[in-house]
Amino acid sequence: MLRQLAASLKNNPGKEVQLDSPVRQAAVAVIFRPNLDLLFIKRAEFKGDPWSGHMALPGGRVEPTDVDGCAAVMREVAEEVGIRLDRSDLLGQLSQVASPVMTARVVVTPYIFHLQSDPQLRLDGKEVAATHWFSMERLLADEGRGVFDYDYGGQRIELSRVDLDGERIWGMTLRIVDELLERIRLGT
Repeated sequence: MLRQLAASLKNNPGKEVQLDSPVRQAAVAVIFRPNLDLLFIKRAEFKGDPWSGHMALPGGRVEPTDVDGCAAVMREVAEEVGIRLDRSDLLGQLSQVASPVMTARVVVTPYIFHLQSDPQLRLDGKEVAATHWFSMERLLADEGRGVFDYDYGGQRIELSRVDLDGERIWGMTLRIVDELLERIRLGT
């Protein structure tokens, strides 16, 4: 499965998002451990943070001192969960996703890593409230998949979600997961 995914990413790299206005850049890591479970974090809660308390992939802002998005995600993952990623574990990059229209928009680049051994996690409690490993079997079987009503700007809209073990994956994170699942299912 991972060999096919790596070939897919090499032959059909993720697409870049083009927006008219300047945006912040961020990068996240889709991390497979050896048994092919994926790492998700539950973000710590902060007033004023639009993603406060949400399930996410580890990562964060690309800083001017970062060589590139991959360097940024490697730095952020080490800070947030204590995993030292290596470029030799990098399988490739998925398509960028853009946040909804907000005051400050962000474009997120997802990088896929496959670890050779189970990591020892060390959480930065200021950024990460908890971690969860979800198996590819559960995600590929669409376990917990459905929709929910969300109030956006006074309008009720229906959004896709995956509920696993009492946690909800949705929004930008689910868009990243969905591209990953599609690539694995299609093998392209």
